[in-house]
Amino acid sequence: MSFCKAFFLYIFFSFFFNAARAQQSNGYIDGFFLDYIITKDGDTIYGAVKEELFKTYLLKMDDNGSLIRYEADKLKGYRYNGYVNTNKEPKDGIYTGLKYKKDSLDSVQGDYFVKNSDTIYGDVYEPILGSRYIIPKQGKKIKFRGEAGLVYKTGHYIYEYRDKPKVETLDSKEDWLLLLYKGKEVKLYGYATGHQGTCYFIEKDREMHLLRMDENWLDLLNKLFADKPDVLKYFKSGFLGFENIYLAVRYYDEHSN
Repeated sequence: MSFCKAFFLYIFFSFFFNAARAQQSNGYIDGFFLDYIITKDGDTIYGAVKEELFKTYLLKMDDNGSLIRYEADKLKGYRYNGYVNTNKEPKDGIYTGLKYKKDSLDSVQGDYFVKNSDTIYGDVYEPILGSRYIIPKQGKKIKFRGEAGLVYKTGHYIYEYRDKPKVETLDSKEDWLLLLYKGKEVKLYGYATGHQGTCYFIEKDREMHLLRMDENWLDLLNKLFADKPDVLKYFKSGFLGFENIYLAVRYYDEHSN
């Protein structure tokens, strides 16, 4: 092999090797958007964030495909299901006061309420008893109950009142759902109250599908994303689990034509 050809091959493979490393360091691995944690030392580690009761940890896949678990009791922050969670500066080494920020879902600042394509800006309140309401920047308090087509935002959370499959026998066919991801061809929702983390709703082709942790949700994902089989490869390896469905939905949407 000539020196010029060998040098060309070296440059060629070095470029793609470094590009792959850069892609992973920027929060992607094989096209998969990843979550991350920020350690108390300020290091950002990308992978799949898991939540167990009051503990947060991260699984990272090394170059050999092995899984490494990072325990973190004192985090500066982390991103999970599209929400960036940042702690305040520590007191006596303990981070407190977690702040949530939705990652690239809605650029509008402040609360709002949408009905019949009309958007009202103000402050939205969710009392334990009674109806939700908004106090507009100009005008009187407006109460609202669940009604098809209604949307409101409070803080960094967006809720839509939607038709949906029943989770339980006595469950309603409509409810407020938390919008987790809005893509070109697919949406992901969680429950606004109750069942958090145990079920998700995926809207695809104008049909709402229920995914339950205690049922065969992986088969349903396989059917929904049959045209993108790579979506499930990291679920089958154990790197991603039910709590990381957001990453699968985002991968599917970002790789759809």
